[in-house]
Amino acid sequence: MNLKASFNRLLGLSDESSQQNFFANTRIGDRKVNQDYHAHLFDNKGSLLIVADGLGGHQGGELASRLFCESLILLARNSINDLCTDPDQTLESLAAQAADLMSKTLEDDYPGIDAHTTCVVCWINTSNNKLTTLHIGDSRVYRFNEKEIIWRSRDHSVVQMLVDTGQLTEEEMGTHPEQGALTRSIGVGKKTKATVKTQSTPMQKGEALLLCSDGLWEMVSKKEICALAKKKNTEKQLHKLMSAAVKRAAPKSDNVTAELLLF
Repeated sequence: MNLKASFNRLLGLSDESSQQNFFANTRIGDRKVNQDYHAHLFDNKGSLLIVADGLGGHQGGELASRLFCESLILLARNSINDLCTDPDQTLESLAAQAADLMSKTLEDDYPGIDAHTTCVVCWINTSNNKLTTLHIGDSRVYRFNEKEIIWRSRDHSVVQMLVDTGQLTEEEMGTHPEQGALTRSIGVGKKTKATVKTQSTPMQKGEALLLCSDGLWEMVSKKEICALAKKKNTEKQLHKLMSAAVKRAAPKSDNVTAELLLF
């Protein structure tokens, strides 16, 4: 079953220019296929942003990341009011349903396929600028301003465990041999617990959100991320940073995907 044409028609997934302060892009890097996927939904009550990084051979990762993102957006369209009143529980439920839809589609159409994906999801309530995040794996969301990283999601990975136990520094994560070894991912026939968090402090003017796959964060510095909040040639700066990530990792660059929202 090929869902892409009908999903894209319903979702408008490629319309990155529809919001003045939203920017997104993806790069294949040095890989043969792009297993990353990203999607977004803008509603007058809130914004939903998603980045996913697929894993698996024979199109498995590519299919998993796309099907998860598209399923989540379609489900969220009918749950906007619930996202506003109970964002944590609603986002967790929607992600679980999207994972089930992804799994069922792959089981039915590609029996035995090896398919997994990470995900990072942000819901921003328009009425109060409250941020709710959900993630599985090592795709990240950063909350930051021009001066500092205010908060980032904690990876479900071996290297994150090493950092948390003091065996590795934050700066060493991206180049560690175990980077990419995940402790959680979304897979076919698999139930995985997501990390969900609504932040107590609303998003402030001058802050920004960056959702990205590990192909970006492994290769860039905190200072380079913070520079994206300056609201000066933002789209160009994001593209330059993504290109730098690909170049620094050459000739073995991963796929690189990012969504950026400025406040």
